[in-house]
Amino acid sequence: MRLRFFFDAGSGVCLWARDDEARARFGYAVEAAMLDVPAELRAEIEELVTDYDDTFPWDDPASGQAVAASRTISGYAESPAFATRVRALLPKLRAALGPGLEIESDYEG
Repeated sequence: MRLRFFFDAGSGVCLWARDDEARARFGYAVEAAMLDVPAELRAEIEELVTDYDDTFPWDDPASGQAVAASRTISGYAESPAFATRVRALLPKLRAALGPGLEIESDYEG
């Protein structure tokens, strides 16, 4: 079973079903509450999603401007603290979900 890790402003999630098996189990968007992981890890996922959403200029989406100068619209490229948190989350999430569930992500490297 495969999931894809990426942020989509306003979606409330950062995990998405990548194959038929994952879609059958989770649907397309995978909410943190659907995962069999410790509560602390679910909270960490939800906090990252919230922090990502805070980078989006909801009052003027077409502006391309970030809310905070320390972040980019992607919530990633120029935000070392955010990038570090994402990179720290992924191995913990993979370990908690086990070997039967693969997570693809562009946020590593």
